Amino acid sequence: MESMASAGIKIKTSVNPGDLTLSADYAQVEQVLINLIKNAGEALSNRKNGTIQLNAFYAEGGTLIQVADDGTGISGDIIEDIFVPFYTTKENGSGIGLSLSKQIMQNHNGTISVNSAPNIGTKFTLKFL
Repeated sequence: MESMASAGIKIKTSVNPGDLTLSADYAQVEQVLINLIKNAGEALSNRKNGTIQLNAFYAEGGTLIQVADDGTGISGDIIEDIFVPFYTTKENGSGIGLSLSKQIMQNHNGTISVNSAPNIGTKFTLKFL
């Protein structure tokens, strides 16, 4: 993610409590996080001083990891399709990143959800039970 720092994008992290643990397949969860951070970086590509915030904490009976950005957001007519395989709005996108992320979360008996507002930002929440 070093290329984002060179593009002026700040990545902030918060883990609460500091000794928070998660029992999951490291490589698969890492793939989900890489995909979400990459997407957030793309949402910030036309913005100076954008921020990506990663938060991990206990809530709602499970462990939550959130990836939030203050980028362009996702419009309401698109948001319902973003987890559909091969759906993409990107010129060079494959449309498998978010659908694969959803499958990985289901394999972990978890969920992935999104909240977004155009020109305000987007927050993806991974919930592990």
